[in-house]
Amino acid sequence: MGYDFRDAVFESVRDVARRDRNAIVLTNDMGAMGLDQIRTELPAQVVNVGIAEQNMMSVAGGLASAGKSVFVYGICAHITARCFEQIKIDICVPDLPVVLLGVGAGLSYGVDGPTHHGVEDIAVLRTLANLTIYNPADVTTAGAAVALSYSSRRPSYVRMDKEQLDELYDRKSTDFSRGMGIVAEGKDVAIVATGVHVWTARAAAQALAKDGISVRVIDLYRLKPVDTDALGKLLAEVRAVLTVEENVATGGVGTIVAEMLGDLGLRPRLHRMSLGDKFLLGSASREWAAEKFGLSQPGIEAAVRKLFEMSRAS
Repeated sequence: MGYDFRDAVFESVRDVARRDRNAIVLTNDMGAMGLDQIRTELPAQVVNVGIAEQNMMSVAGGLASAGKSVFVYGICAHITARCFEQIKIDICVPDLPVVLLGVGAGLSYGVDGPTHHGVEDIAVLRTLANLTIYNPADVTTAGAAVALSYSSRRPSYVRMDKEQLDELYDRKSTDFSRGMGIVAEGKDVAIVATGVHVWTARAAAQALAKDGISVRVIDLYRLKPVDTDALGKLLAEVRAVLTVEENVATGGVGTIVAEMLGDLGLRPRLHRMSLGDKFLLGSASREWAAEKFGLSQPGIEAAVRKLFEMSRAS
């Protein structure tokens, strides 16, 4: 049995709100069990602004400029691109302590179509200065991301999936400030993954190990800023790199890694796996997309095998 991302996030928010009565949670008429618990215990610290996301960001900026620490909760697709100008001008330009909590990363709401797909938000928000972006693959990282975001006193965005997943990390012994973790060790090929597909990548690495292909899996859970020196050192030790993400092809992990390799002058063979450059219409479930775009475990294994053979031949 896995754990719910929203439970972990709101448990961390509740810890903050209990200690800091200047901590305020805003929501665009969204509910969650953890949010309801905060609302019951600390009713003066939860405000429902209604289905008015752009106004909600301006309210968040106003509260933060008046000394409040603000958490803003809603669906990823609704609190990012729809509110880009307000996030930029009212939160990021003045560098205010506002933490965006987006549920529905990737295709969590896949069957609801492009209005609910959280697949462009990373690319869009990466362009904003002063903003830190977290994309956790487990509830431990999600809770830690909230704590780090609050303590930074700067704008942050924490993406939450709707899957229930086990824990990858031990919170007491993990330094989450690094922004990345190694969930499988290997020396032939490195997979840089983020979010739920870290689990798929790790399973693929375990299967490939039985065939003598050694795969290092890196969970890149802080997408901005990236510790490029640390990531570069990890990728300099292999001959091929595969990026895996449930996002559009432009602006996400594949772009991050390609930019970093170019800046550092590293030349491993690189292949990027994503949802491509298209809108997914109809019932675009996560399972359907994984098969279509090769993001399933067999698809990732096949991509690694091809990279492995090409790198040995070159």
